Amino acid sequence: MIKQWIIRWWARHDRAREFTFPGDIQHARRVLVLMPTAIEAMRQSEFFLARLPQAFPSAKVTLLYPPKSMAPRFYNPYGFAVVVPAAGQVGWWGIPRRSFLDDLFRTPFDVLISLNKELTVFHAAVAVGSQTPVRIGLPDGIGPPFVTVELRHGRAAADIKTEFILFVEMIRKLAATPSPTAV
Repeated sequence: MIKQWIIRWWARHDRAREFTFPGDIQHARRVLVLMPTAIEAMRQSEFFLARLPQAFPSAKVTLLYPPKSMAPRFYNPYGFAVVVPAAGQVGWWGIPRRSFLDDLFRTPFDVLISLNKELTVFHAAVAVGSQTPVRIGLPDGIGPPFVTVELRHGRAAADIKTEFILFVEMIRKLAATPSPTAV
């Protein structure tokens, strides 16, 4: 009950920002990926992360893990920057402290990608606090207003591995610079 109220509070504080689609994705230099909270989804995110450099070959990618996550200590073969909030950086109910958000967003991100199906107070606060206009989410994921673009793949019964692969392929196609056409 209280967590739902907090999430709604964060949603009311989001301000719509304009962005050019897909231009802002194609020119992204800094990408923030909100890593999943579910253990199986975190394990299957490997299929997404392996293909992400193809979508943003010259961008700096930062992976933001949920508080107390152990995953990045064991695995990060792509050299992405990794952020795991320390205990003192997250307050009651999972709300990130203002100092944490200020440090994380000192240099703004161009694109935020959420790999979450479930909305947590932490993810709601980060998404809204990012002030990133292009926030891409999974189908039936955390949804608007926390993401501005929800990519749907058209497969109703896809498992999480397939969903991650389809999701990153759609992002890769959107981020590809269009080739000049011959006239």
